[in-house]
Amino acid sequence: MSKSVKAALLANGAIAIAKGLAAFFTGSASMLAEAIHSTADCGNQALVMVGQKQAARGRSEFHAFGQGKANFFWSFVVAVVLFLLGGLFSIYEGIHRISDPQPIENPLLILGIIIFAIILEGGALRVALKESNSKLKDLFSTIRESSSSHILVVLIEDSGALLGLVILSLGLVLSEFVDPIFDGIAALMIGILLIGLCTVLFIELKKLLIGESLDRETTKKIKNLIKDESNVMVHINAVRSMFIGSNEVLLIISMNVQDDASGHAIEQDIKELKYKLQNMFKQHKMQIYIDVFEF
Repeated sequence: MSKSVKAALLANGAIAIAKGLAAFFTGSASMLAEAIHSTADCGNQALVMVGQKQAARGRSEFHAFGQGKANFFWSFVVAVVLFLLGGLFSIYEGIHRISDPQPIENPLLILGIIIFAIILEGGALRVALKESNSKLKDLFSTIRESSSSHILVVLIEDSGALLGLVILSLGLVLSEFVDPIFDGIAALMIGILLIGLCTVLFIELKKLLIGESLDRETTKKIKNLIKDESNVMVHINAVRSMFIGSNEVLLIISMNVQDDASGHAIEQDIKELKYKLQNMFKQHKMQIYIDVFEF
């Protein structure tokens, strides 16, 4: 089970309880929206764990290439159901409080919860960044390029949670010193944030679900390796790939070989090519199939 998912689940569980209690004792709509946000995040992690457990079953009679895409499916459920429902409920609560603003009680309690949540969410985000071998400044490119659905979910969740806490803080200050209506506005903005996160995750997972290929640069490197390392290859007909799990790739290569090459030489060549491809692209777990045709 992924360390980032476990860290996010523990952090969000503690934060959801703290925010829920704070919302109960303060009557803050924005804090209630954030409590819903963190509760939805806990559900997200639970579903991601279900996906990881199913994906780990490997090959079977009915799943010849394994069940890695279970990760994509359950992460997609996270995007469509939990983020979407949480966002819509927060928007509803925000509109309700804007039409009937109420002063916040015990604002210092909310401030303490915000600090507590920032510490835990920041820690969970650091674990996810470490697992994805990326830095905070590369967050957006990592989300756009990652093929690990659980990393996508955790990075989007944790970065979104920190943004939600910033909105909550602004809503608290403005509600306390300007007008109580800003508490409802903050809840509305948190709901819109959740819908935005849902949209980003939906777009990224859609690509993986329908069969995203390796990028052009990686495909070019694969072709160059074959040209440089193969002793029997005459022409590369096609290099096709598809992500079939988190960082797991189905790679199919079709090439023409010398018509005077012996079966043993072709077999050894294919074996060496597979070995070199696996070593060159260690970040991916590859299932490699090479079709050869005499030229």
